[in-house]
Amino acid sequence: MREVVLGLCIGAFVVVTASCGDDGGTGGGGDTDTDADTDADTDSDTDADTDSDTDSDADPGAALEGFWGLIAVSAILTDTGIELIGEQWSSSRGWALVEIASDGAGNLTLTETPCLAKVKTGGGPLSPIVEIPQNTVDHMHQSVRHATITSSAPGTPFATDIGFTVNGANLCDAQSDPLPTGPIDAADATPCPEECGAGQCDQDEDGHPGITSHTQAGGIINCDVYVAVRSWSRLDGEIADAATIAGTIAEHGSDQEILAATQVLCANANATIADDGCAAHTYFKMVRLDGGTTCTDVLALTDCDEDAATCDANGALALDPNNDTQNGAECD
Repeated sequence: MREVVLGLCIGAFVVVTASCGDDGGTGGGGDTDTDADTDADTDSDTDADTDSDTDSDADPGAALEGFWGLIAVSAILTDTGIELIGEQWSSSRGWALVEIASDGAGNLTLTETPCLAKVKTGGGPLSPIVEIPQNTVDHMHQSVRHATITSSAPGTPFATDIGFTVNGANLCDAQSDPLPTGPIDAADATPCPEECGAGQCDQDEDGHPGITSHTQAGGIINCDVYVAVRSWSRLDGEIADAATIAGTIAEHGSDQEILAATQVLCANANATIADDGCAAHTYFKMVRLDGGTTCTDVLALTDCDEDAATCDANGALALDPNNDTQNGAECD
């Protein structure tokens, strides 16, 4: 693990000037006492000032600097726009490597690198199975959030600004520029340029526009979908302890444009999305990495079968998600 060392060096220089009288009698002795008192007062004042400066100069964000593993979960209800499927519940789960840096005054920058993405859907014979290929995740953009804290003590609020991320398009303004629209032929897919622009691009470099996901449902639908997607969210929680930050995901959402698909049903779908109404299904958790700086270290914090018993019952590790379901007891 990369160590971040904060060094505070304070130097105090006290210059004492002694003035001697014409003779070194009793008057000289009186001068010496006065100088001694002055020295004592100076030392006392300097110590007090030094202590005060040390407290004011300390960075409340220093204790959080370094690498963390993040899991972010949000559950939604999606009107798929496909008559055979209709409205579906799903829980999106993303794991990320987060590097926290402080500016020295408790203003934090969180740089997030996506590591893994999963989508868990509600039951039913036509419930779609959505897969996000690892190649897609590996090509997703980093995102940056900011937070300001006044202390790193347990119970301190930890709230970020809203982070906007666009994938499958090279927009200049991730928040307000319009997403590109389809249909777009694979022959027209071009690599994403380094500079921003307005339009689609083949971000995951698989020869198709946008980014790729795969959807199956009831043996009827089996298609790759190529999309441009904009997502946003804000983390709102608190510092639990020196190695854990947790809370809810506030002001989250997404919009997307289907650029192409391998089946007409998928290409024509016009999904609308709403929150599933259960706060326990939308949350985040960050755990400090002990000696790790990669996605491999993040994913090593997760070890459970989400489709079996609850993760807690399976001896869950630090970043295992809850085994959320649409009708979970925590939302009754």
